[in-house]
Amino acid sequence: MILVGLTGCTKSPLKSIDEGEIHYKITFHDRNAVLPDELMPSSMVVKFKDDKTLMEITSPIGNNGVFIISEPDKNQMQTFIRVLGMKYYYMGTTDEIPPGINPMNNMDLETTNQVSKILDLKCRKAIVRIPEKDFTYELWYTEEIDIKNPNSYNPFKDIDGVLINFFFMMGDIIVEFEAEGIYLRSIPDKVFERGENFRRIDRKSMDDLIASMMSL
Repeated sequence: MILVGLTGCTKSPLKSIDEGEIHYKITFHDRNAVLPDELMPSSMVVKFKDDKTLMEITSPIGNNGVFIISEPDKNQMQTFIRVLGMKYYYMGTTDEIPPGINPMNNMDLETTNQVSKILDLKCRKAIVRIPEKDFTYELWYTEEIDIKNPNSYNPFKDIDGVLINFFFMMGDIIVEFEAEGIYLRSIPDKVFERGENFRRIDRKSMDDLIASMMSL
């Protein structure tokens, strides 16, 4: 299977953005579960400021979702989950791939010289191959958003640029993210705080919770 991700709407005429939001559309591939895709998360918002990022993936049902906060200055990566009234979090480090995301250790990553305009930003293409799934994906990233080491906590650590169109493997499911808008706006510091009412759990427990959400 080959997936090609390339969107063309223009939401950001500015370059070298160092604070704002990126909005992504989510598409699920190879998902065999009871809950229809329409009831699964359909969008993700990434908020960034001072090299800190917040990844928000929320469900249209209730107030459920997964939230990942990366704070390199503290060497902290926190994964929060809110599902069916329960609230949990896992504390990791910024060089650690969050729970629920396959590290894809066997993937083949090929950078290319191909360049294209996406959302009015200069983007570069890389080709990702997952041999065991016979899967190929054309990934796009940009160097025009100012986040230092933006992929330190995901499987694409070798790409020095913000991911615009990409995918994660979550269990056996391929989850594709395609940027639909990039917005220059002020991000309050409190955005990177989740409050005190989340209970801390270990990594395996968080992995199991996210896997359960994906297989509903």
